[in-house]
Amino acid sequence: MMDLKPIGCLWTGKEHVMLFRVFRRAIFVVAAFAALQLSAQTPAKPWAYTLEERIALRTSAELARQRVRAGKQMNTSSVPSERRAVIVDSYDGKTHPELFLPYEVFDQLVQLAYLSDVRTSEVVRSGLMPEVTRHGLPADFWLKLEALSSVYRADYTTVRGMLATIRSASGATRRRTEEALELKHDDSCRSRAEAYAAAQNEFGRERLDRFLYEVIARHMFSITDRLPTPELLRHEAEGCR
Repeated sequence: MMDLKPIGCLWTGKEHVMLFRVFRRAIFVVAAFAALQLSAQTPAKPWAYTLEERIALRTSAELARQRVRAGKQMNTSSVPSERRAVIVDSYDGKTHPELFLPYEVFDQLVQLAYLSDVRTSEVVRSGLMPEVTRHGLPADFWLKLEALSSVYRADYTTVRGMLATIRSASGATRRRTEEALELKHDDSCRSRAEAYAAAQNEFGRERLDRFLYEVIARHMFSITDRLPTPELLRHEAEGCR
């Protein structure tokens, strides 16, 4: 199996402070975690949790406090001390891969495989090929996924470019860019959901999700200073419709 280092970000509400841990690029990851009181009601397989189960688990303030207290497995040395003081949740995918929403893990896969620089993307796809085969995915998995995710990747690239532009904008220009960015974010959210659904249909839902959770999610982590609301998570997971 390809040796990847943990990746993730510090989520600060509207501000996303990216941590560059793998392939020198920023990755947005939203936190999720398994609740103790629901563990008996939810499946042990991380890919088999329902959306509502995941949402319930990750938005509990009490469970978040437990996760922070027990979350010494996370390395927060690269997080500024003023940020560490306000962390309300943290977890990683090695111990709790089930805590990430499926679209987040799918998004991570697409970014690693196609949205890094050309050489890095090639290394990722080649290095993960044994796991692709082991999970029963086809030999042309990467070619098919590239086609299925083409619209989303175009939307994502546009959003990334707009984010870079807005940093130097001000006044009316900044307001117009922010409005356009919000609309484009929704486009990207929808095209991501459509790409994920198309990939599930093409490769089989359980086969694809097992690959996502057993291979990709285990190298993700998240630190946040604000718990997401159920409405926000549901909105993003359902394609911002």
